[in-house]
Amino acid sequence: MSEEKKHILKMVEDGKISAEEALELMRAVDEDMATGEAESVETEADPMSTFEPDENLDEIAERVKRYGNIPLWGGVILVTLSGLWMFSALQGAGFGFWFYCSWLPFLLGVMAVAAAAGSHKSRWVFIDVRQAPGEIPQRITFGLPLPLRFVAWLMRTFGNWIPDIDVNATAVAEMIENLADAPDDVPALIVDVHDDDDGEHVQIFIG
Repeated sequence: MSEEKKHILKMVEDGKISAEEALELMRAVDEDMATGEAESVETEADPMSTFEPDENLDEIAERVKRYGNIPLWGGVILVTLSGLWMFSALQGAGFGFWFYCSWLPFLLGVMAVAAAAGSHKSRWVFIDVRQAPGEIPQRITFGLPLPLRFVAWLMRTFGNWIPDIDVNATAVAEMIENLADAPDDVPALIVDVHDDDDGEHVQIFIG
């Protein structure tokens, strides 16, 4: 007899439940055990239970984050060129039309540098797609920084004003902040789908 059934009989003995209720609970326990055995058989027969990814998630994250340096260096170059333009316009005609025009690319460059620098400290969501053999491109991998603290601030400040949302905005904000504070040395796998028929493999994770 399983421990669950012994516990049910103990509850009947103590007078906490009736015999009819105990019978219903035992039936539910039997159904759960039958379902668990069926899932166990499926897992043993499923080839995905022994599937090993071709690459570690942290290696994928590091490779994608290296591409994240492109906006950083693009912003640095834009700031440098627009600064030279600003200096040249100031030397030539003073505070004229072209001097003020140079401020637009300069500010865009500063924003790009600030966003790229901030992304290195934030959590990222990564999507790694291995397409079916013969598909071009064979592999698609990209990632985006998650402004979790900003989203938490939005939920905490404006969450109660969102219509048709029956959730505790403060609790959601705290959950998002906990995710932002979680260590990112071990990526958290969210989705791992493998199509045996086509050979496609999709992984979505946060790192």
